[in-house]
Amino acid sequence: MAEAVHEALGANPRRDDSHTWEDVHKELREVIVPSMVALASGTPDARKLLEMRREHLVDRVSA
Repeated sequence: MAEAVHEALGANPRRDDSHTWEDVHKELREVIVPSMVALASGTPDARKLLEMRREHLVDRVSA
């Protein structure tokens, strides 16, 4: 995913733009879906844990 973002931004001068933002979105889905399945499979509190993490991140950005 990070490589796709790097390439979509054209941040590597030694390579042509080999990834598009569509590629980035695909890579993000490839990370999000298995992560959510693993979290939901590992605890009955997955929704609560995710909400707590979201609140923490929002608070950190808002500070």
